[in-house]
Amino acid sequence: MASKILNQALIPVFLVPTIVFLASLVTSPSYQRITVLFLIYAGLSLSWIVIFKMGYVSLGSAAFYGAGAYIFVYLTKWYPSLPYSLDVLLPIPIIAFIAIVVGYATMRLAGIFFIFATFASAEALRQIFLYSEINYTGFVGKVITKPLPTIETLGLLCILLMIAGLLFYTTTIPKFRIVIDYIRGDEELAKVAGVNTLKYKIAFFTIASVIQGLVGSIAAWYLAYIDPDLVFNPMISIQVLVIGLLGGSGNILGSIIASGLLVYLSEQLIRIASQLYLIVLGISVILVAKFMKGGFSGFIDKVWEVWELRNRKTEGGR
Repeated sequence: MASKILNQALIPVFLVPTIVFLASLVTSPSYQRITVLFLIYAGLSLSWIVIFKMGYVSLGSAAFYGAGAYIFVYLTKWYPSLPYSLDVLLPIPIIAFIAIVVGYATMRLAGIFFIFATFASAEALRQIFLYSEINYTGFVGKVITKPLPTIETLGLLCILLMIAGLLFYTTTIPKFRIVIDYIRGDEELAKVAGVNTLKYKIAFFTIASVIQGLVGSIAAWYLAYIDPDLVFNPMISIQVLVIGLLGGSGNILGSIIASGLLVYLSEQLIRIASQLYLIVLGISVILVAKFMKGGFSGFIDKVWEVWELRNRKTEGGR
Protein backbone atom coordinates (compact mmCIF):
# COMPACT_ATOMS: atom_id res chain seq x y z
CA MET A 1 0.00 0.00 0.00
CA ALA A 2 2.79 2.45 0.87
CA SER A 3 4.50 1.84 -2.47
CA LYS A 4 1.27 2.59 -4.34
CA ILE A 5 0.82 5.83 -2.43
CA LEU A 6 4.41 6.83 -3.15
CA ASN A 7 4.36 6.03 -6.85
CA GLN A 8 0.80 6.67 -7.98
CA ALA A 9 -1.15 8.84 -5.54
CA LEU A 10 -1.19 12.60 -5.74
CA ILE A 11 0.19 13.06 -2.22
CA PRO A 12 3.89 13.49 -3.21
CA VAL A 13 2.94 15.82 -6.08
CA PHE A 14 1.64 18.45 -3.65
CA LEU A 15 3.45 17.48 -0.45
CA VAL A 16 7.06 17.61 -1.68
CA PRO A 17 6.94 21.12 -3.23
CA THR A 18 5.08 22.39 -0.16
CA ILE A 19 7.77 21.02 2.17
CA VAL A 20 10.51 22.52 -0.01
CA PHE A 21 8.83 25.92 0.05
CA LEU A 22 8.21 25.93 3.81
CA ALA A 23 11.75 24.74 4.53
CA SER A 24 13.22 27.48 2.32
CA LEU A 25 11.45 30.15 4.38
CA VAL A 26 13.65 29.42 7.40
CA THR A 27 16.97 29.20 5.52
CA SER A 28 19.48 31.94 4.77
CA PRO A 29 19.29 34.02 1.56
CA SER A 30 22.26 32.11 0.09
CA TYR A 31 20.47 28.78 0.53
CA GLN A 32 17.27 30.29 -0.83
CA ARG A 33 19.14 31.16 -4.03
CA ILE A 34 20.41 27.58 -4.25
CA THR A 35 16.85 26.35 -3.71
CA VAL A 36 15.67 28.52 -6.62
CA LEU A 37 18.26 26.86 -8.86
CA PHE A 38 17.23 23.45 -7.54
CA LEU A 39 13.55 24.13 -8.30
CA ILE A 40 14.41 25.34 -11.80
CA TYR A 41 16.16 22.08 -12.64
CA ALA A 42 13.57 19.97 -10.80
CA GLY A 43 10.78 21.48 -12.93
CA LEU A 44 12.77 21.11 -16.14
CA SER A 45 13.84 17.52 -15.43
CA LEU A 46 10.43 16.30 -14.25
CA SER A 47 8.92 17.62 -17.49
CA TRP A 48 11.77 16.00 -19.44
CA ILE A 49 10.99 12.63 -17.82
CA VAL A 50 7.51 12.66 -19.39
CA ILE A 51 9.12 12.79 -22.85
CA PHE A 52 11.69 10.19 -21.83
CA LYS A 53 8.96 7.77 -20.71
CA MET A 54 7.79 7.64 -24.33
CA GLY A 55 11.27 6.45 -25.35
CA TYR A 56 12.60 9.83 -26.53
CA VAL A 57 15.80 11.40 -25.21
CA SER A 58 15.50 15.15 -25.69
CA LEU A 59 18.28 17.71 -25.79
CA GLY A 60 15.86 20.54 -26.41
CA SER A 61 15.09 21.66 -22.86
CA ALA A 62 17.17 24.81 -23.34
CA ALA A 63 15.10 25.71 -26.42
CA PHE A 64 11.85 26.11 -24.46
CA TYR A 65 13.53 27.42 -21.31
CA GLY A 66 15.21 30.14 -23.37
CA ALA A 67 12.14 30.86 -25.48
CA GLY A 68 10.04 31.34 -22.36
CA ALA A 69 12.65 33.68 -20.88
CA TYR A 70 12.97 35.83 -24.00
CA ILE A 71 9.26 36.03 -24.78
CA PHE A 72 8.60 37.17 -21.21
CA VAL A 73 11.32 39.83 -21.40
CA TYR A 74 10.12 41.11 -24.78
CA LEU A 75 6.57 41.41 -23.42
CA THR A 76 7.82 43.52 -20.52
CA LYS A 77 9.58 45.83 -22.99
CA TRP A 78 6.84 46.05 -25.62
CA TYR A 79 3.92 46.36 -23.18
CA PRO A 80 5.28 48.09 -20.06
CA SER A 81 1.78 48.79 -18.75
CA LEU A 82 1.02 45.08 -18.36
CA PRO A 83 1.78 43.54 -14.95
CA TYR A 84 4.70 41.12 -14.96
CA SER A 85 2.44 38.43 -13.47
CA LEU A 86 0.46 38.50 -16.73
CA ASP A 87 3.59 38.63 -18.87
CA VAL A 88 4.64 35.31 -17.34
CA LEU A 89 1.47 33.60 -18.59
CA LEU A 90 1.21 35.22 -22.04
CA PRO A 91 4.10 33.18 -23.54
CA ILE A 92 2.11 29.94 -23.07
CA PRO A 93 0.38 29.91 -26.50
CA ILE A 94 3.59 30.96 -28.27
CA ILE A 95 5.64 28.25 -26.57
CA ALA A 96 2.88 25.72 -27.28
CA PHE A 97 2.96 26.67 -30.98
CA ILE A 98 6.75 26.31 -31.10
CA ALA A 99 6.50 22.95 -29.31
CA ILE A 100 3.84 21.66 -31.72
CA VAL A 101 5.97 22.62 -34.71
CA VAL A 102 9.14 21.12 -33.20
CA GLY A 103 7.26 18.06 -31.98
CA TYR A 104 5.57 17.42 -35.33
CA ALA A 105 8.93 17.70 -37.11
CA THR A 106 11.03 15.69 -34.66
CA MET A 107 8.77 13.06 -33.08
CA ARG A 108 8.54 11.18 -36.34
CA LEU A 109 12.24 10.46 -35.81
CA ALA A 110 13.75 7.99 -33.38
CA GLY A 111 16.94 7.36 -31.47
CA ILE A 112 19.95 9.51 -32.16
CA PHE A 113 18.13 11.39 -34.94
CA PHE A 114 15.60 12.75 -32.45
CA ILE A 115 18.41 13.72 -30.06
CA PHE A 116 20.22 15.70 -32.74
CA ALA A 117 16.98 17.27 -33.98
CA THR A 118 16.03 18.61 -30.54
CA PHE A 119 19.57 19.85 -29.94
CA ALA A 120 19.48 21.60 -33.33
CA SER A 121 16.17 23.29 -32.44
CA ALA A 122 17.73 24.79 -29.31
CA GLU A 123 20.75 26.00 -31.25
CA ALA A 124 18.56 27.41 -34.02
CA LEU A 125 16.55 29.45 -31.51
CA ARG A 126 19.77 30.68 -29.89
CA GLN A 127 21.06 31.90 -33.23
CA ILE A 128 17.74 33.55 -34.09
CA PHE A 129 17.60 35.54 -30.85
CA LEU A 130 21.31 36.34 -31.06
CA TYR A 131 20.88 37.65 -34.61
CA SER A 132 17.86 39.76 -33.67
CA GLU A 133 19.68 41.19 -30.64
CA ILE A 134 22.73 42.23 -32.65
CA ASN A 135 20.90 43.56 -35.70
CA TYR A 136 17.85 45.22 -34.15
CA THR A 137 18.97 46.39 -30.73
CA GLY A 138 22.70 46.83 -31.29
CA PHE A 139 23.67 44.94 -28.12
CA VAL A 140 23.27 41.49 -26.62
CA GLY A 141 21.36 40.97 -23.39
CA LYS A 142 18.19 42.21 -21.76
CA VAL A 143 17.66 43.63 -18.26
CA ILE A 144 14.53 43.34 -16.11
CA THR A 145 13.95 46.59 -14.21
CA LYS A 146 11.78 45.02 -11.49
CA PRO A 147 13.18 41.58 -10.56
CA LEU A 148 11.03 39.04 -8.76
CA PRO A 149 11.82 38.70 -5.02
CA THR A 150 13.28 35.38 -3.92
CA ILE A 151 10.32 34.22 -1.80
CA GLU A 152 7.83 34.87 -4.61
CA THR A 153 10.15 33.05 -6.99
CA LEU A 154 10.26 30.03 -4.69
CA GLY A 155 6.46 30.01 -4.46
CA LEU A 156 5.92 30.20 -8.23
CA LEU A 157 8.53 27.54 -8.97
CA CYS A 158 6.98 25.23 -6.37
CA ILE A 159 3.59 25.67 -8.06
CA LEU A 160 5.21 24.81 -11.42
CA LEU A 161 6.81 21.75 -9.82
CA MET A 162 3.33 20.66 -8.72
CA ILE A 163 2.05 21.12 -12.28
CA ALA A 164 4.98 19.10 -13.64
CA GLY A 165 4.20 16.45 -11.02
CA LEU A 166 0.58 16.35 -12.17
CA LEU A 167 1.75 15.83 -15.75
CA PHE A 168 3.98 12.99 -14.55
CA TYR A 169 1.06 11.53 -12.59
CA THR A 170 -1.08 11.63 -15.76
CA THR A 171 1.37 9.20 -17.40
CA THR A 172 0.60 6.66 -14.65
CA ILE A 173 -3.16 6.68 -15.34
CA PRO A 174 -3.92 3.29 -17.00
CA LYS A 175 -5.27 4.76 -20.26
CA PHE A 176 -2.23 6.95 -20.88
CA ARG A 177 0.25 4.50 -19.38
CA ILE A 178 -0.80 1.84 -21.89
CA VAL A 179 -0.43 4.28 -24.79
CA ILE A 180 3.00 5.42 -23.55
CA ASP A 181 4.11 1.80 -23.14
CA TYR A 182 2.98 1.11 -26.68
CA ILE A 183 4.86 4.15 -28.01
CA ARG A 184 8.03 3.15 -26.19
CA GLY A 185 7.78 -0.57 -26.89
CA ASP A 186 6.09 -1.11 -30.26
CA GLU A 187 4.60 1.97 -31.88
CA GLU A 188 3.76 0.15 -35.10
CA LEU A 189 1.61 -2.31 -33.16
CA ALA A 190 -0.19 0.63 -31.54
CA LYS A 191 -0.90 2.11 -34.96
CA VAL A 192 -2.29 -1.22 -36.15
CA ALA A 193 -4.55 -1.21 -33.07
CA GLY A 194 -5.87 2.19 -34.16
CA VAL A 195 -4.02 4.38 -31.66
CA ASN A 196 -3.05 7.80 -33.00
CA THR A 197 0.40 7.74 -31.41
CA LEU A 198 1.55 11.02 -32.99
CA LYS A 199 -1.34 12.86 -31.32
CA TYR A 200 -0.36 11.60 -27.88
CA LYS A 201 3.32 12.22 -28.45
CA ILE A 202 2.80 15.82 -29.54
CA ALA A 203 0.32 16.44 -26.70
CA PHE A 204 2.70 15.28 -23.97
CA PHE A 205 5.68 16.94 -25.66
CA THR A 206 3.80 20.24 -25.93
CA ILE A 207 2.60 20.30 -22.31
CA ALA A 208 6.07 19.38 -21.03
CA SER A 209 7.64 22.08 -23.21
CA VAL A 210 5.16 24.72 -21.99
CA ILE A 211 6.12 23.92 -18.39
CA GLN A 212 9.80 24.28 -19.30
CA GLY A 213 9.02 27.61 -20.98
CA LEU A 214 7.21 28.87 -17.88
CA VAL A 215 10.22 27.90 -15.78
CA GLY A 216 12.32 30.02 -18.14
CA SER A 217 9.96 32.98 -17.79
CA ILE A 218 10.06 32.89 -14.00
CA ALA A 219 13.84 32.39 -14.02
CA ALA A 220 14.29 35.43 -16.27
CA TRP A 221 12.08 37.52 -13.99
CA TYR A 222 14.14 36.43 -10.99
CA LEU A 223 17.61 36.74 -12.56
CA ALA A 224 16.79 40.20 -13.99
CA TYR A 225 19.20 39.66 -16.88
CA ILE A 226 19.30 37.26 -19.82
CA ASP A 227 21.20 36.81 -23.06
CA PRO A 228 21.08 34.05 -25.71
CA ASP A 229 24.23 32.31 -24.49
CA LEU A 230 22.85 32.21 -20.95
CA VAL A 231 19.31 30.89 -21.46
CA PHE A 232 19.99 28.76 -24.56
CA ASN A 233 23.15 27.28 -23.07
CA PRO A 234 23.52 23.61 -24.20
CA MET A 235 24.65 22.73 -20.66
CA ILE A 236 21.07 23.34 -19.50
CA SER A 237 19.81 20.56 -21.78
CA ILE A 238 22.71 18.29 -20.83
CA GLN A 239 22.21 18.78 -17.08
CA VAL A 240 18.46 18.19 -17.42
CA LEU A 241 19.21 14.97 -19.29
CA VAL A 242 21.71 13.85 -16.64
CA ILE A 243 19.30 14.67 -13.80
CA GLY A 244 16.54 12.76 -15.58
CA LEU A 245 18.74 9.69 -16.07
CA LEU A 246 20.02 9.81 -12.50
CA GLY A 247 16.51 10.31 -11.10
CA GLY A 248 14.84 7.63 -13.20
CA SER A 249 11.24 7.54 -14.38
CA GLY A 250 9.65 5.42 -11.65
CA ASN A 251 8.34 8.27 -9.49
CA ILE A 252 8.65 12.02 -9.06
CA LEU A 253 10.99 11.76 -6.07
CA GLY A 254 13.85 10.43 -8.21
CA SER A 255 14.17 13.57 -10.32
CA ILE A 256 13.71 15.83 -7.30
CA ILE A 257 16.47 14.07 -5.34
CA ALA A 258 18.79 14.06 -8.36
CA SER A 259 18.15 17.77 -8.93
CA GLY A 260 18.96 18.59 -5.32
CA LEU A 261 22.18 16.57 -5.31
CA LEU A 262 23.48 17.92 -8.61
CA VAL A 263 22.66 21.54 -7.84
CA TYR A 264 24.31 21.30 -4.43
CA LEU A 265 27.37 19.58 -5.92
CA SER A 266 27.64 22.16 -8.68
CA GLU A 267 27.47 25.04 -6.20
CA GLN A 268 30.21 23.50 -4.06
CA LEU A 269 32.54 22.14 -6.74
CA ILE A 270 32.37 24.99 -9.24
CA ARG A 271 33.87 27.24 -6.58
CA ILE A 272 36.89 24.93 -6.52
CA ALA A 273 37.15 24.02 -10.20
CA SER A 274 34.45 23.80 -12.85
CA GLN A 275 36.27 20.85 -14.46
CA LEU A 276 35.98 18.91 -11.19
CA TYR A 277 32.18 19.23 -11.30
CA LEU A 278 32.06 17.81 -14.83
CA ILE A 279 34.31 14.90 -13.79
CA VAL A 280 32.08 14.10 -10.81
CA LEU A 281 29.02 14.42 -13.06
CA GLY A 282 30.43 11.92 -15.53
CA ILE A 283 31.45 9.45 -12.82
CA SER A 284 28.00 9.73 -11.22
CA VAL A 285 26.29 8.83 -14.49
CA ILE A 286 28.57 5.82 -14.98
CA LEU A 287 28.00 4.55 -11.42
CA VAL A 288 24.22 4.96 -11.60
CA ALA A 289 24.09 3.29 -15.03
CA LYS A 290 26.14 0.39 -13.64
CA PHE A 291 24.60 -0.15 -10.21
CA MET A 292 21.23 1.68 -10.25
CA LYS A 293 19.77 1.27 -13.71
CA GLY A 294 16.41 2.53 -12.50
CA GLY A 295 18.02 5.66 -11.08
CA PHE A 296 17.10 7.05 -7.67
CA SER A 297 13.43 6.31 -8.27
CA GLY A 298 14.23 2.64 -8.84
CA PHE A 299 16.24 2.60 -5.61
CA ILE A 300 13.31 4.22 -3.76
CA ASP A 301 10.92 1.60 -5.14
CA LYS A 302 13.19 -1.21 -3.92
CA VAL A 303 13.45 0.33 -0.46
CA TRP A 304 9.65 0.54 -0.23
CA GLU A 305 9.29 -3.05 -1.43
CA VAL A 306 11.66 -4.23 1.31
CA TRP A 307 9.81 -2.10 3.87
CA GLU A 308 6.44 -3.53 2.77
CA LEU A 309 7.75 -7.08 2.86
CA ARG A 310 9.12 -6.58 6.36
CA ASN A 311 5.79 -5.11 7.54
CA ARG A 312 3.89 -8.08 6.13
CA LYS A 313 6.17 -10.50 7.90
CA THR A 314 5.74 -8.55 11.14
CA GLU A 315 1.93 -8.58 10.77
CA GLY A 316 2.00 -12.26 9.87
CA GLY A 317 4.04 -13.04 12.97
CA ARG A 318 1.37 -11.45 15.14
